Amino acid sequence: MPGVPGGGEAVPGAAPRRSPTARTSPGAVVAGSGPAPSPTVQGAPVKRHLPRRRRTTAASAAVAVAALLALTACGAGDDTGSGSTGSADGGPQPLVISLDSSVDLLDAQAWRTPAAMVATGSLVEQLIEQTYDTDGLVRTGTTEFEGALAESWEVSEDGLTTTFHLRDGLAFADGTPLTAQDVVWSYQRSLLGPGYVKALLPFAGVPDETGVTAPDDSTVVVTSTFASPLLTKMEAMQPLGVFSQATGEANATDEDPWAGAWFRENANSSGPYTVASYDPTQQLVLEPNEHYYDQDKIANAGVTIQFVSDPSQRALLLRSGEIDLAQGIPLDQVQAMEDEDGLTVVSEASNRLEYLGFNTSEAPFDDPLVRQAVAKAVPYQDLVDQVLYGYANPATGVVPATMETHSEEAGTFEEDLDAAQDLLAEAGLPDGFSSTLYYKQSNAVEAAAAVLVQANLKEIGVDIDLKPLTDADFTSQTNARSLPMYLNNFLGWGADPFYQMYYLAGSAAGTNFTSYANPELDALLQEGAATADEATREQISAEAQQVIYDEMPFIPVYNPNWTFVVRDGVSGLTKDNTEQLRLQYLTQE
Repeated sequence: MPGVPGGGEAVPGAAPRRSPTARTSPGAVVAGSGPAPSPTVQGAPVKRHLPRRRRTTAASAAVAVAALLALTACGAGDDTGSGSTGSADGGPQPLVISLDSSVDLLDAQAWRTPAAMVATGSLVEQLIEQTYDTDGLVRTGTTEFEGALAESWEVSEDGLTTTFHLRDGLAFADGTPLTAQDVVWSYQRSLLGPGYVKALLPFAGVPDETGVTAPDDSTVVVTSTFASPLLTKMEAMQPLGVFSQATGEANATDEDPWAGAWFRENANSSGPYTVASYDPTQQLVLEPNEHYYDQDKIANAGVTIQFVSDPSQRALLLRSGEIDLAQGIPLDQVQAMEDEDGLTVVSEASNRLEYLGFNTSEAPFDDPLVRQAVAKAVPYQDLVDQVLYGYANPATGVVPATMETHSEEAGTFEEDLDAAQDLLAEAGLPDGFSSTLYYKQSNAVEAAAAVLVQANLKEIGVDIDLKPLTDADFTSQTNARSLPMYLNNFLGWGADPFYQMYYLAGSAAGTNFTSYANPELDALLQEGAATADEATREQISAEAQQVIYDEMPFIPVYNPNWTFVVRDGVSGLTKDNTEQLRLQYLTQE
């Protein structure tokens, strides 16, 4: 599932915790840096490719591109309707990109498409920002933070109070002042408004709107009920970016007190860009925000996101030079592009998880032995090699190897058909059983993965019918917990292990579609979320991972890579804790 799960689902209160510590050294005043970081966790190998010179494009491709652009052009002008061109003074260049979906709305606190998450991250700014390490074309978020709208901040000795001091002269895109009251209103909107992020702050220890106050126009105080490392990560995420209170109140109605309708299609940006034009059926044109607090952090002259629904056409536009960056290209074509001049494939390890879920409340999947048997029959490596063309890593657990506190002791995910048959016999099903595996018909990768899973299960006597569903039907039926088996994906923003485990397996989590409930696990997850001590968190996380592995309410199958293809000269692809592309850092030579 992309982005933050759990639209308004209740988060249980925190269990008693083991000696929480502050998120930075006690009482320290921080200027330009964040609380003391956790150790960097080394994850799966990163796959990156050097650029090659582009080959000549066939004439037929040029004709197809011209036809496509005639359909996709809108009133933004020639400079934003085609690939970027150099500026006369050699300054920052504009870019044209196409992502794996369209931008359906502009509200950073509303449920939206993956491409919209990229766009909204450019229209709000947070109090603090991750720092980044650069390696070649890619910038990856670290465990350290620096000031953004906040120039400095300090954390109390008990870790429960964070005081932010805003920079002088902050303003929204319309030139009106940005004050601490706007920050408070934005946090309140996240808790009380129409969006799906209501569970974010409570999960990190801020249960209601009384936990965020503004003693004056330049000071924001956030008070939590427990010290959680996740709170700092959330304060750097776009759902806690700053909206204009005056704009919201001016566009509010009795039925819509938080101006959800207005913010869906408009923005008074606190972020690096403003909206130059937006047609939800064609493209979004972003231009630099002249009132952004740090103009040096905008590395380009604007970004146009073109909405190209056909992935193969997206690849054609990239090959022709009409766009500079593309996402969501079929992986067989991505593999071919590695050998094409003028293109570079960027593919980084990711925490995004593809999993095989069960309805654990109905036979035969109410038996953990049956779920474990299916887990032993999944062709993990074949899925990576044959379906994802190597642009993924086989699953290493609910907390992947790329995430802090990953435990190698919980158990491995390896294909073993003999062990699978033994487990079925132990469950009293030596002759197997029949069931149906559901997946989204819009997802070609899941469709191909389902075929391989079906073939392997047949080897152990399990007959599986495959049934694709429309996205709407799939969402409806997973929410109803009515599917016996299904393929789904999840990305927990923040790369936090307890957030990850809770929203996949916590009893009250809105995105636990398995009907699995385990009070022992719930207690561990609540305790871990409310613990700041790193060694204690690692111990609790390992215990929780072991419970999930033994019970196997779902099977982690693979972690698909964060993959883009770019034209030569494009760099600055930036991945933060939300794994959304940060547009302001993209550059075009």
